[in-house]
This record gives sequence, structure tokens and C-alpha cells, in this order.
Amino acid sequence: MTDKADLPLVSIIIPTYNYGRYLPRAIQSCFDQTYKALEIIVIDDGSTDNTKEILEGYGDRILSIHQKNSGVSPARNKGLEIAAGEFITFLDADDYMPEDAIQARVDALMLNPEAGAVATESYSKKGEALTYHPRLKQDKVSDKFYEDLLLGRFPLTTSTIMIRSHIAKQFQFPRDISNGEDTAYFTKIFFVTPVCYLMKATDVSVWHGDSLRHNIEELKRQGIRLVEVIFDDPFYKGALGYLRKDFTVNRYLDLFRKLSTYGEKKIARAYYRKALLLKPSIMFRTNYLIKFVKAHF
Repeated sequence: MTDKADLPLVSIIIPTYNYGRYLPRAIQSCFDQTYKALEIIVIDDGSTDNTKEILEGYGDRILSIHQKNSGVSPARNKGLEIAAGEFITFLDADDYMPEDAIQARVDALMLNPEAGAVATESYSKKGEALTYHPRLKQDKVSDKFYEDLLLGRFPLTTSTIMIRSHIAKQFQFPRDISNGEDTAYFTKIFFVTPVCYLMKATDVSVWHGDSLRHNIEELKRQGIRLVEVIFDDPFYKGALGYLRKDFTVNRYLDLFRKLSTYGEKKIARAYYRKALLLKPSIMFRTNYLIKFVKAHF
């Protein structure tokens, strides 16, 4: 058996804010990993629930940092700053991992030394039901995954990606947005290094009513700010310009879908019209057209 000390250290960064009811399951899934050379870092972003007491109960089994409420990006950035692992991965506090998740990711990076990151699939959990719908049909290594990410061909789940530390620490999550900040960060990662993709699901993404994914007021405030954050970033020197139109259309449609679902029909319709002006062919995407018609009633 390989000694734990001989294995590359993996840092797992878990940002949390008032998710005390979910956090123990996420942390336990780290303890349950078959891969044992782990550093578990929990960044408590100013929680006002029982998160502090929960974390104190783990003692030195985890490294917990408490900071003033600043948002998920500063929390993840703090984790990046202090992580000591050769590999870095993230876990949302309301998600959890199958027991072989870390081993599968480490194996992929060890077998593909040219890859700076590995991205996997995720289970989606609603209630007690687990679903799994891989978007890609085979494992592969590519240096163009930033295209797949920005064009919506690759479903991004922050908790499914592991990165070599020297690459992960080159960048930070943007502080001025809190919806799509992971897309902005991982676009840079995928732009600078080949990425290994695994069809295997190594995360369980849990859907619930108070998920940060559904912060509608923040969606309304931010709008399509994510487009500017990515495509106006001087880091790329204009290299992503050819993707801007399609990304913008997809962003409009994503906002339309989410805002429609939560009753913001007037704003949602405006986003659909903007998408249609940019790309008239989207009218043939019947699922969106039907939602648009329904949004008038």
C-alpha cells in the first residue's frame, strides 16, 4: 500500500456562507475519500448561522478560516492563497463527492502530465433522485476547452475540476461579480493549459431552493456583466473576440430562462428579444420560443 506521505497533497477548498445545514455532509465526503493525502480548507465567509460551531467541532482535522462577509470569490481566493497542495480542487458547501472522486482526478493528472487541469462530470441531485447526463461522449485531452466552456458545450460545475497548484494560483476569481465568477476564472485556466476531461461523475451537485445558483436579485443586478469581465479582460489580448457574440446570446438566453422560471417575466422577455436581435436563428430553438410565449401570460 502506498504511504500517505508519498502521495501528492491535494487541497480541497470549501467556501461557505450560512450553509451549516449542508456543510457536515460536504466535509464528511472529504474524510470518506479513498485518497487520503488531503488538506481540507473551509473558508467561512462571515456566516451568521451555526457554521462556526460546526467547524470548531472538527478540531485540527480541517483548516478553517473565518473572514468578514465578502462574497464567494474572495473566499475562494483566500483558499487559493493558503493552499499547500500540489493539486487544488474546490467543493461547494452544499455539494458532496463520491468516495473515489479525488483518486480519479489525481490519476487523470498523473496519466496526462501535459494537462494542467482535469474536468469531470457531475451528478445532479433533486430530492433523493440522482441524474447523470454527460455532455461529451468520451474522455479526452484538449487545449481548446475554453471554447467548449464559453459556447456552452461543456457544463461547468466548480466542484468537478482539479488544477495543478502552480497554474491555479496564477489567477483569482473576479470580486465584482457573484454569478458566473467561476466561468471567468476557469476560462483563464482552460486558456493557458490543456485540460483532461473525464466522463466520470466526481461530484454530487445538490439543488435546493436557497441555492446561490438561484439568487435572482443578483442576476437582475449583474445582467450580462460577465460578458465584459471575460471579453474585455486585457489578459486575452483580444484572442477570444470570435466567441463573444455566441457567448452573449447564450448569456441572454440563460438569464431569460432563469428569470422566467422565477416569475420575472418582463425582464426575461427583454433578454430573449436581445438574444433574438443578435442571432435570429434562435427562434428555431423551440424550448426557448415556447417559454417566451408563455412569459406573455
